Amino acid sequence: MTYEDIVELARTDEAILGLVLTGSRATGLGVTDDSDWDVRLIVRDEAHEECRSRFGTPHGSKVEVVVLSETELELAGELDTSSFWDGYSWVHAHVVVDRGAVADVVARKRALPTNEARTLASAALDDYVNWMFRSLKNDAAAIVEGARLDAAESVSSLLDFLFAAHDRVRPFNKQLRWELEANPLPESTWSADSLLPRLMAIVDTASVGEQCRLFCDVEGLARARGLGGVIDGWEPDVAWLRGW
Repeated sequence: MTYEDIVELARTDEAILGLVLTGSRATGLGVTDDSDWDVRLIVRDEAHEECRSRFGTPHGSKVEVVVLSETELELAGELDTSSFWDGYSWVHAHVVVDRGAVADVVARKRALPTNEARTLASAALDDYVNWMFRSLKNDAAAIVEGARLDAAESVSSLLDFLFAAHDRVRPFNKQLRWELEANPLPESTWSADSLLPRLMAIVDTASVGEQCRLFCDVEGLARARGLGGVIDGWEPDVAWLRGW
């Protein structure tokens, strides 16, 4: 079944409430003739099992159709659900067919609610400092592998914090540069050209100097967002983390 076939079905089958296109076809990023079509087919709750059997396709299909019930759509990509990792798929999703309130639900998924963003930012910030602390301790003990692996872990937590601190969903790594360039964060410190070389230096070398300099910038953002208490919770080591 082609993408056009699925769209036509979504427009005519009474069990289907909408069709949402995600992935590269939705963003237009890196699309080639070989690019697949990532389709989320939204169906009535009572028709979910039947529609999943009829329309669902295996992972890796040219047209990969994931069938979601109305209830599943509400929960998809939400914080504290198993699908939160997939939240970025909805940020630039394109609602192709809407025979209900699909567009309204998708629109709510394009950013994090402020209360949820603050919760995530606080936890991610603490994780970031924890991994950085471990990396620096391992470096001091000449445990090279530990220092580099922990530095890499810190980068992942930092990105979670950075986007949550701005009420935004963290992009997949593949789309990180594109997201920072197409929808830049307000502070120039976090621009693609400023941030990404620093992150790669940390991942590649676990540079203590670069980690400490980045920590100072992160601390500034954290305090500006009212999360200074998370940093203060790492006393008496905060000055050491700053590189002082």
